[in-house]
Amino acid sequence: MKYYKGIIFLLFAKFSMLTNAQEWHQVYFPDKSNSTYAVYEGYDHGYILGGDFRQNSIPMHGLVIKTDLNGDMLWHKVISSNSDNTSIRDINETTDGGCVFTGFTAGITGYWNPFTMKLNSCGELEWCNIYNTPSHDPEWGQSIFQTPSGYIALFKRYGEDPQNQRIWLYKFDQEGDLFWAKCYAQSDTLIRGEISVKMFLNNESHFLINGYCYYPNPGNPNNLFLRPLLIKTDSTGVVDWELPWVFSEGENYYGQSYMSVFDNEGNIFSSGRHIITEGPLQGDKPALIKTDENGNEISYSDLLSETYLGLTYTINWFTDSSLVFGAGWINETGGDEYVGVIKTDKTGSVQQIKEMFFSAFIFSDAETTFDNKLLLVGGFWDGIWRSYAYKLNSNLEYDSIYTQPFIYDSLCPYPIPSDTIPLDCVVVGIDEPFAETEKSRLKVYPNPASTILHIEIPTYLKTSNQTQTFIVTTIHYQWDQTRLEIYNLFGQLIMRKEIPVGEKLVDVDVSGWKKGMYVVKLMYGKEGVGNAKVVIQ
Repeated sequence: MKYYKGIIFLLFAKFSMLTNAQEWHQVYFPDKSNSTYAVYEGYDHGYILGGDFRQNSIPMHGLVIKTDLNGDMLWHKVISSNSDNTSIRDINETTDGGCVFTGFTAGITGYWNPFTMKLNSCGELEWCNIYNTPSHDPEWGQSIFQTPSGYIALFKRYGEDPQNQRIWLYKFDQEGDLFWAKCYAQSDTLIRGEISVKMFLNNESHFLINGYCYYPNPGNPNNLFLRPLLIKTDSTGVVDWELPWVFSEGENYYGQSYMSVFDNEGNIFSSGRHIITEGPLQGDKPALIKTDENGNEISYSDLLSETYLGLTYTINWFTDSSLVFGAGWINETGGDEYVGVIKTDKTGSVQQIKEMFFSAFIFSDAETTFDNKLLLVGGFWDGIWRSYAYKLNSNLEYDSIYTQPFIYDSLCPYPIPSDTIPLDCVVVGIDEPFAETEKSRLKVYPNPASTILHIEIPTYLKTSNQTQTFIVTTIHYQWDQTRLEIYNLFGQLIMRKEIPVGEKLVDVDVSGWKKGMYVVKLMYGKEGVGNAKVVIQ
């Protein structure tokens, strides 16, 4: 029998503050419905928040907020083109002091599609892309990071198999144009219904994707259960490992993972939800799961053992190597819904719990700041959606207000206004390589040929990397150069030619060649990305 409980804290409207007016917390646009999903600390120690304005709980316009060290708003940007259902789900700083973010918008097609946007250090638009797909299911960008050669984004979207092709990485160049796309969790056929939540970058420039899937218990492939799912890739998107968390400490593990941090040994500490289906402590527990750098399950810890419903969502380090979680829990059926913070050591032993307020919702993101404080943000419902920010010190006390002056936005030579940035985006059809397979084929004509052979370079290059464990197909949307090789039937190389970027048609004089069959190969690096047979007569 399948076991599943929906994510909690989404069905209740009660919201009662336990704090007082002297404590560090902020609410933004209190008279306008809005929500926050992501935060980072900028180069000037101000904070950038990403989220949306809402109408009847439906995202309407993307929202970027810049605050000072005390959380007071300096400026904001509305990302909008009329009522376009736009939302920002992740935002991060770029090396030039600007920001890049991703989320979704329905402003072009009428249904949610992923989009990415880059602003410079003055909050001005540099580029924007909307990635149009034929699916009418909600699809969106979940995480985005800058890399030395561009950007990598995690998308939730639906491929040819919409139930099981939902985890995608996309690589972009510095201008936001697509380099390649890869779909994950495809090699292990027992993984079903996979969903990604967030992506994280470790110190070795490897990416970790957090999420969950359905997966059977050992020896029983017919019954599927909800499991945490972790996927680690290198900076080119090649899979290191894919791990459904199945069996730990002598028992089957059911639950989800949401966010992760890393220690100096490469161990992975993930926030999550542990589902216990039997016994006196059955229910959903706020949990920590620990995985080694090679994708082996190490241990888990239930941070609150007697909750009826509960989870940890955000996870961060303090400088003393303690872990701190943004959590939510209900102790009993019909009981109060708590939102708070749990502090533990690396083993998951609880050191401190701070109950902050009553709410049916939970923090969406958190950041450990330069001065070892914890900044938490989220959208909470109290009749309308409101964006809140809280800042705690390492003792889980509300932080004090800084009185000394700080300089903000120093990389911009003039004051940054609060205004609206239109969704002036390039629409990219990212499903073309799948829907129009002819554009991924190497074409040769005429066939047979006697004088000139025309070779047409594909619009997209499609490669497939296969190991004993993984098969990852990559679609290359752009490249520097390819190599054309032609062999006779004895495997002898007859011709080799480097094809520079942008050259789409190559003419080869075959009038002096021996009659017979030849094999034309297109190479990208060491990989074959196209081949065709041709007869010379």
